[in-house]
Amino acid sequence: MAAAVAASNRRVILKCYVTGFLSEDDMEMVTAEAPPLAIPARSSAVVVKNLYISCDPYM
Repeated sequence: MAAAVAASNRRVILKCYVTGFLSEDDMEMVTAEAPPLAIPARSSAVVVKNLYISCDPYM
């Protein structure tokens, strides 16, 4: 197995159910250590890093 890579994980968490327009006060940014990322040897798997993600609260 390949060596695991240490990484951090940033999450945006909603503090409460939002009605109306979303504001920064409704969200909280939490940084934590991510689970170890490892790809088995001789595998064609890849690890992908998301740069942007969008969530539509009205869906």
